Amino acid sequence: MLSPVEQPAPSPLPSLCIFGDSHIASVKLALDAGLLPYLTDHLEFWGAYGPAFRQFEYQDQAVHPRKEAEEMVARINGNGRLSLRCDDFAAYLFYGARLRSAEFLPPMLSTLRQGGHLSAAVRQRVTRRFLEGRKSYRIAQQFVRANPAARVTFAPAPLLTLGVGQPEKTWPEAEGATPEERAEIRSWLDREAERDGITLLHQPDETIVEGYWTDPRYAATGPESADDPVHKSPEFAALMLTRYREMQAG
Repeated sequence: MLSPVEQPAPSPLPSLCIFGDSHIASVKLALDAGLLPYLTDHLEFWGAYGPAFRQFEYQDQAVHPRKEAEEMVARINGNGRLSLRCDDFAAYLFYGARLRSAEFLPPMLSTLRQGGHLSAAVRQRVTRRFLEGRKSYRIAQQFVRANPAARVTFAPAPLLTLGVGQPEKTWPEAEGATPEERAEIRSWLDREAERDGITLLHQPDETIVEGYWTDPRYAATGPESADDPVHKSPEFAALMLTRYREMQAG
């Protein structure tokens, strides 16, 4: 048997585009730090940060930035790809992209842990409203419809980091939620995404503490991150992309 050092490197994934908002910065940092070797033989980033992320339109089977977002898209991509077509890559990973776990998982946990009952019809309705309420998810749907051969995966933005910044709302009833309770609610999301031909990449449970918070050890790094509960570290991104690779290889 080969020792861990002698184990052959995994084969690179097919061409991959990571589409997202400011969350993709942590993935770039993870790559630069050597935390994600052998990810893919052709990787590109595409997207925009801040308000510019809203300046996208889907037309003719491609995502196009409005003029005010073109410069940022060009800078993030770095390969001159101003528009993103549904058949440019073998796989697409929507990363963060304004689909925020913190807006869905904690309130649903709170409801269930207080004894609330949601019928199957209500669960489907609230889940569908959450997913399709984001333009990025609707773009992912369009990519699948236009190119069923593409592998489309969506990694929602992670939960807020415990003890960092001042969250607008907390959910004390959700504190202490178990992995099984989180899994139940994630199954609602998985079921609806599967109907759309989209695979969801969830935040690893080992990064979650006190029911619905991200462990502070995965907090964002850098000079402007002290009060930032939203973004995460390169190590967190490496965990997410490692899970993604395992999903694709499996």
